[in-house]
Amino acid sequence: MSKRNFMGAFQTFGGAMAVPIAFLPFTGLLLAITGLLTMPDIMGSLAHPDSNFYKVMTIIKSGGWTIFRNFPLLFCMALPVGLARTGQARAALVAFFAYMAYNYFTNSMLTFWGPEFGVDFNQNVGGSSGLAMVGGVKTLDTSIVFSLIIGGVVTWIHNRFFEKKLPDYLTIFQGMSLVFIVSFCVMLPMAWLTCELWPKVQVGINAMQSFYVEADAFGMWMLAFVERMLVPTGLHRFVYFPFFFGPAVVDGGLYTHWIENVSTYAASTTPLVEQFPAAGYSLYGNISVFCSLGSGLAIYATAKKKMKRKIAALVIPAIITAMAVGITEPIEFTYLFVAPVLYLVNAIIGATLCVALYLCGVVGFMGGGLNDIILFNWVFYAKNHAHLIWIHLALGLGFAAINFFVFRYMILKFNFLTPGRGDEEEEEDVRLYSKQDYRGKQSGPVVAGQEPDRLRAAAILQCVGGCENVDTIGNCQTRLRLVVKDPALVQDDKALKQAGALGVMRTGKNLQVVVGLSAPMVREYFEQEYNKGPAIQPDTTTPVPAV
Repeated sequence: MSKRNFMGAFQTFGGAMAVPIAFLPFTGLLLAITGLLTMPDIMGSLAHPDSNFYKVMTIIKSGGWTIFRNFPLLFCMALPVGLARTGQARAALVAFFAYMAYNYFTNSMLTFWGPEFGVDFNQNVGGSSGLAMVGGVKTLDTSIVFSLIIGGVVTWIHNRFFEKKLPDYLTIFQGMSLVFIVSFCVMLPMAWLTCELWPKVQVGINAMQSFYVEADAFGMWMLAFVERMLVPTGLHRFVYFPFFFGPAVVDGGLYTHWIENVSTYAASTTPLVEQFPAAGYSLYGNISVFCSLGSGLAIYATAKKKMKRKIAALVIPAIITAMAVGITEPIEFTYLFVAPVLYLVNAIIGATLCVALYLCGVVGFMGGGLNDIILFNWVFYAKNHAHLIWIHLALGLGFAAINFFVFRYMILKFNFLTPGRGDEEEEEDVRLYSKQDYRGKQSGPVVAGQEPDRLRAAAILQCVGGCENVDTIGNCQTRLRLVVKDPALVQDDKALKQAGALGVMRTGKNLQVVVGLSAPMVREYFEQEYNKGPAIQPDTTTPVPAV
């Protein structure tokens, strides 16, 4: 496998890992709100454990924990959804049953031979026992590591055997049944390997946790910097997933731990940074909120006077999106395409902001935008830690100003042609980032009743050379991720922007098309158009002309 194909495989895998994140905004907000409504300091007598209001809120909260208490199952089923070539729903169902069989196998092996594997299986789950409950089964606590491995193995088995034709007398076992049979057999040795190897791996994980805790501010700076630098590649999830959803610094991941314990931390007058210093590793969302504000305003400030209205219409929505929900790609991709050194500067300033917040006592779960910061942090700070809100705002706005002045100076000093500073033809391209023109020449006129995302998907499919040029389809939160057969058949960036793309990244046969928060729907429609096939066999020897 070439280096480019290897990177593409990792990018596709990383995009599939993002599938479960779609459930987190609602469930996270639900837990934050119900957590507030059951706090006596806020609700008074309504939050008394004997009140019906408290009981109802607690019932709703218990349902909100469904996702957080079942991350391994969710990630295992998500990989086939993102990576299976066909029959994604069937692949996900097989992954669920295979993963549960794997855990039942592990449970039985440890019940019989726990001491031989170095595991005291009589301990209660949680804590330092190395044990956990997965789907009601007591097993080794492998966090999301083996759920991802098993999800990947089942996906590979599905892609290899799902469409395999068996003899007529065995047809009852083909398709999904064959995938499950093979997966079931594979789970047995995988369970044995887990019992044999994972207790030793847990020793290494404990050492890694100690390293990160001892690294303190430097480790936090490195995490924030590396995560931001890897965003364009799609590999950033491999950096923060072990912290957010795995055991890198705390068992069960920072996300779950903070939501479970924030009420307790907030009720104490002890500084939050002393109660839970590891929360300093989940501050990088501040880069999206404050650094995007400064760098976005720098684009407007350096634009030509006659172009400022157009640039404002482009930049202001992008800043609002970045600050509200943490989606920074329209701004960051602009700098990445125009002047990559500014992207590097943004990462350095942003990582420094995270460390400055930590050193001033501001910690919590801040992986997204202001919605995360307010609902998961500030509302809990209000009673005993209100001063942290003002420290947070002062530092954040201060670093936004630093970003603004540094970016403004560099843009003017080195004459970087950011939007609004180029010639007239380039200024027309600026519109395309904000208009998302669904009616490019490739997609034809808008038909009443058709969804804009469907039209955009059809237009993008034509721009990448049609269904015969597409090999693999995937997506993350904001991008359509494609592997094409012949990159020469893919039209230029201008044509893709006319089709509705906000930006494009190309690495050999790997193509990332930025489409915004509607990426999951665009991917669905893209697959529907892809599955229709070409009405007329295209001449694949002639490149599709650019629009």
